[in-house]
Amino acid sequence: MKAIARVVVPLLLVAFVFGAAYAQFAKPEEAIAYRKAVMTLIAQNIKWMGAVVQGKAAYNKDQFSADADAVEMLATLPWKAMTEPGSDKGDTTLSSAVFDKEEQFMEHATGFEAATAKLATAARGGDLNAVKAQFGQAVKFCKGCHSEFRKK
Repeated sequence: MKAIARVVVPLLLVAFVFGAAYAQFAKPEEAIAYRKAVMTLIAQNIKWMGAVVQGKAAYNKDQFSADADAVEMLATLPWKAMTEPGSDKGDTTLSSAVFDKEEQFMEHATGFEAATAKLATAARGGDLNAVKAQFGQAVKFCKGCHSEFRKK
């Protein structure tokens, strides 16, 4: 039951927020709330997978694969909300550098999407060493983006 909840609850939340991705954000605060929701879900799944990769949690191929699939899907969602004008102001850690270097930012975004897709593929294969290597690649994109496009 716990494993099902780990997959179903985040996916239900995503389904709820997913509709907002296709709508214009009426206010920058809406973009901020949307991307915070998506990034919280990504972070939680990365945390669960990270515990496995670090040997702090047991490896369960099916659960790891479900977490990786969730991150793969979630990785496509936050970018519009991060480039919404004015969404670097207020209750956010988004740096205004996103607007100054939008092309570079989007390269990080597409790299993260590609890395999470490869992670999901590796996870479905079940080879823990391949999973660990690809997890490391995905996390590099997280760190790279955070170091450049997140307020210090």
